[in-house]
Amino acid sequence: MPDRSRSHCFHPCFQGRKRYTERMEEYEIRIITDQDPHLQLPIHSGRRFALAVPAGTDTLVYASASSIRLLPTSARTLLDPVEAIAFLTWIRFAGRHYGMIVCLCPVDMASVVAGLLGRLPGLAHAPTIEADDLTREAIRLADVLLPLVGSQYTTVEEFRLLIADLRQNCPWDRLQTHESLLDTLLEESYEVALAIQRGSADNLEEELGDLLLQVFIQSEIAREEDGFDICDVVRTADDKLTFRHPHVFGSTSLASSDQVLENWQKLKVLEGRKKHFVDSAKLLSSIENALLSQETARSDGFDFESAEQAYGKLLEETSELREELNAPSRDEDALAMELGDVLFSALNVARLSGVNPVKALHHSFDKFRDRYGRVRDYAKLQQVDISTAPPEELERLWQLAKNT
Repeated sequence: MPDRSRSHCFHPCFQGRKRYTERMEEYEIRIITDQDPHLQLPIHSGRRFALAVPAGTDTLVYASASSIRLLPTSARTLLDPVEAIAFLTWIRFAGRHYGMIVCLCPVDMASVVAGLLGRLPGLAHAPTIEADDLTREAIRLADVLLPLVGSQYTTVEEFRLLIADLRQNCPWDRLQTHESLLDTLLEESYEVALAIQRGSADNLEEELGDLLLQVFIQSEIAREEDGFDICDVVRTADDKLTFRHPHVFGSTSLASSDQVLENWQKLKVLEGRKKHFVDSAKLLSSIENALLSQETARSDGFDFESAEQAYGKLLEETSELREELNAPSRDEDALAMELGDVLFSALNVARLSGVNPVKALHHSFDKFRDRYGRVRDYAKLQQVDISTAPPEELERLWQLAKNT
């Protein structure tokens, strides 16, 4: 690795200028030309490295590289600020993840690449190049752009580069499709919800990152299929939010949150985004799908007038479930249907009572978990084997735990 105690000012233009000193992981950068006798020096012993090469380079040159970036066709193009910041962002990404970067340049581009990278402490090798206007311009551009690299301005792009490399180099990631990642996407979404319920900021930060990973990899898969990319995803969300907030970005006046929500629904209809419950995503949880269908029916004017009326329907469904349970010949499919009707009716009662059924279920779950934990503790203390204890003994333990 290069000696970090000395400056790598290989060109007179760099003498006396402040070096870019942002702390980064250990890395090494080599700038070589196709005429350099050390061309094969960095590519040996199976060492992982990233490689920047001009388009059209013989693939044998970079067959063993872990990450590849194609350079533009001209030095002038590389000095375009957009092209330059993208290149510097890739340099940081490659340095952090692979430790060694080789920039294989045509002779007439090497000075510009050196000018852009001359402030980086990881620069270990570069050709001796005469000063020229393009090199000076590259140095000035680097002074402006390098402080932005690694900040909020490039973090998203670095993460996209990471996902793209995983798709290229990891056997598992390479095999994934939109469909194969559905379960993981849902799982990560619920993990975020759980972290919010727990009120843990550290856990929420991690879970949001896991969910963000799913958004990025789904977008990367779409990009590979010539569909859309993560930038399109962000632009679509930006356009949608702007359109649906005319009270912020337009002349519409909305004084309350209820007015905002009502107008939001109207704008969704104008966008053609109103969905009937029969079209709702099958991936939603059963509770969410049931509530969505009930709310859709309500918006059409088809609903119970009160929670009491909904409760009457629940009693009716409960009675039908009892009949099915007591039938001489039990029909499992019919039993499942009747039980589903009871659960669906219970959700209607919760909705019309203003109770969040998910929170209510979580509360019951937490209560059961804590109470059953005490049952197990008492059973262990009293040397009772739960698996073989008679129902009367289990009830006694349950009441003991309930009254504790």
